[in-house]
Amino acid sequence: MFTCLYASGYPTPQKIFNMNIGINNAIGVSATTIRTPILLILSCLISALSPAQNKPDTGPAKNIVPDATISFGKSNERPEATFTTGTTVYEEVLDKGQLIGLYWSAGGYVQRENVTAEMPENKNYLNNSFELEIDGQSLQTGWKWTGAYQRKGERANTIEGVVELTNEYRPVTVKIITRLDGSPILVRYLEITNTGKAPASLSKVSSMSGLLWNFNPESEDVEQIPTYTLGYFGGIQWGQEGRFSWEDLPQETFRIDRDLRPQQFASPYYIVRNNFNGEMFFIGLACSGRYFSEFRNVRGKGKLYFSGGPTAYGALRVIDPGETVRSPETHMGPIHATLDKAVGQWYKHMYGSVIPPRPKGKEMYTVAGRVVEKPGEWILREMDIAAEMGVEAFMVDAGWYGHHFAEWPENRGDWNEGSWLPGGIAGLRDYAHKKKLLFGLWHEAEAFVNTSDTYKAHPEWSSFLNAKDLGVLNLAKPEALKYFQDNILHIIRDFKVDFYKLDYNVEFPDKASVNLKESPSGKLIENESWRHYEAVYGMFDKILEEYPDVCLENCASGGGRNDLGMLSRFHYSCESDISSFPNSICTINSMSLFIPPGAICYYHNHNVYAHQLADMDTHLRVTLFAVPIFVGFGSQAADRTTAYFKEIKRYIELNKTFCRRVMGNNPVVFHHTPDAGVNNGSAWCVLEYARQDRTCGYAGVFKLKNNMTDNEYLFKPRGIDISQSYKVTLDNDGQSLMISGWELSQTGIKIHLDAAKTSELILYEVRK
Repeated sequence: MFTCLYASGYPTPQKIFNMNIGINNAIGVSATTIRTPILLILSCLISALSPAQNKPDTGPAKNIVPDATISFGKSNERPEATFTTGTTVYEEVLDKGQLIGLYWSAGGYVQRENVTAEMPENKNYLNNSFELEIDGQSLQTGWKWTGAYQRKGERANTIEGVVELTNEYRPVTVKIITRLDGSPILVRYLEITNTGKAPASLSKVSSMSGLLWNFNPESEDVEQIPTYTLGYFGGIQWGQEGRFSWEDLPQETFRIDRDLRPQQFASPYYIVRNNFNGEMFFIGLACSGRYFSEFRNVRGKGKLYFSGGPTAYGALRVIDPGETVRSPETHMGPIHATLDKAVGQWYKHMYGSVIPPRPKGKEMYTVAGRVVEKPGEWILREMDIAAEMGVEAFMVDAGWYGHHFAEWPENRGDWNEGSWLPGGIAGLRDYAHKKKLLFGLWHEAEAFVNTSDTYKAHPEWSSFLNAKDLGVLNLAKPEALKYFQDNILHIIRDFKVDFYKLDYNVEFPDKASVNLKESPSGKLIENESWRHYEAVYGMFDKILEEYPDVCLENCASGGGRNDLGMLSRFHYSCESDISSFPNSICTINSMSLFIPPGAICYYHNHNVYAHQLADMDTHLRVTLFAVPIFVGFGSQAADRTTAYFKEIKRYIELNKTFCRRVMGNNPVVFHHTPDAGVNNGSAWCVLEYARQDRTCGYAGVFKLKNNMTDNEYLFKPRGIDISQSYKVTLDNDGQSLMISGWELSQTGIKIHLDAAKTSELILYEVRK
């Protein structure tokens, strides 16, 4: 019932003293004076009656997450919050109406009280730990601390710290929510409530911003002032998902605007490197639509500030009186380690509280899939071939729906099963199960076309139609939202699929993507994107909860929505539509800096010319470095006793046996060539996966282009135990040798490849 009673019965003086939050605000005394039993009882009563403290019975979550703690107190009489997770410490205070970040630590160091009392040395709006703009007014200041508490996180094995603020200039309250999972990465989002009597336009929000580094070495030498390098995805075009590159930040503002397209083939992930001490910040935004990111490097001061979040033309969201909206999340934290170890710490976060765990019995599987290209039973023959090749799942892609047969993109929006399917969806599913294959369906739930029956009946549901007559549902309209939700539930529930693929191949311009909201001053123009993703996220949160045995695949014209908002609701995501070599392996190489390989799916033979762009082994080896989805196996009439089919079977079996022992157990990933992104001009791409216990691993050495002076690569495995002995197999010749881990680490293995688009596969495992 009472805020201070629900934790463990009648409170003790020490418990109340340790809270140091809420109560002192309610009764106007410092926490140190709350000593007597009378004041204890009074404090509980006042807390229970205070809206800021009358919280759901979530209970304090102390010590439920290893290596994660949250504390609230005071620093120089300013309300203060400190978050410790893994090796990361972040501290912030409310100072003269501003919530200010004081410092980050990548080494677990909690700064001394006398030091933080004087922080920050210079106060300005760049110090703000979040950014918010309402009705055109930037709310940089005017905040009052009304409460703070700790609770169990909304995701398993996490805790959350909640700081509540009220603004004295605008009728708005904000809950700043910080989620910890024991990794060095913390997550922040805002819950923004309109407490006024009129609708409010939210025009800017950055859920976590402010100071990354305030690095002031004692030397006045200009060479001691740090410079910063930013690693980010720069390929904004379709098929360019893997174009990751590094750029030195200028001593001014460097801003990335992804505001022209709703699909973001340049996913919002960043590595910011301090070139003076080698420390890195990993940052990711859960923005599935348009976004911005800004890095401000204060000239000659060694200070670097960050801000990022959604962007749109018109208001991001119109908030009705009494309504609360939730901002996109920001995931960030400093890591002082080598790149590979830093990636491993980011993976700890991704595995720990972002990517949902796969359903039991479906932890890893190989897939075959085909678009329904014509009526008839030929789709059953594809299942026969898939089972013969040894894959474990089959997906029926586009073309299964509508009142008449048509190829994609026709019929989208009419999600009834086609009469041309042999036995209907149930017949296909039962046939797949008979072949011991999992069964899945493709669905583009947000799209419809003007030739569909749905559009003809409800043209008002469409946001717009582009030049190709492709539309997107306006999910801000209740009827369109219900149609969207009902179809997803229908496919998953009634068709009883084992896995479901969400695709998204539409683009809508902002000028047509608005909702007009009434207000006393006239109509407010609201961009559609925020409400759209509220609906998408909410739907798949529901699916994860109510259908935990169904695997979910995320796709958007390939990798157009691989941000943390989508990844946190799907088990794996597509790397690219341009999945032919060398884009295929280079994209996996880049994406795996942030997304674990078990959560990346690769469409093999998606492009009809793909088999021509590399030798057969190299083409097939890419399937070992992500979740493979075979887009057919060629002609159904082909002789399946040929060398080609024998090799396919061998690689599928290798994937299911040796490689799965590694990739199916949260592997350690070593990026020997981290700069080998799409179109980066690299000669080699070398990627190594190893088990956490170092008992086995494998690596691909891929030669990307001809260079007569660079035909050899010295590979030194990093996933080995130098005290063990290993059997090492070179797949090109099928030869093996026994060698000590120490010798492997010191001398390595020289790989000779004198032709472009060729490769070597290296397998190693401990042998006693």
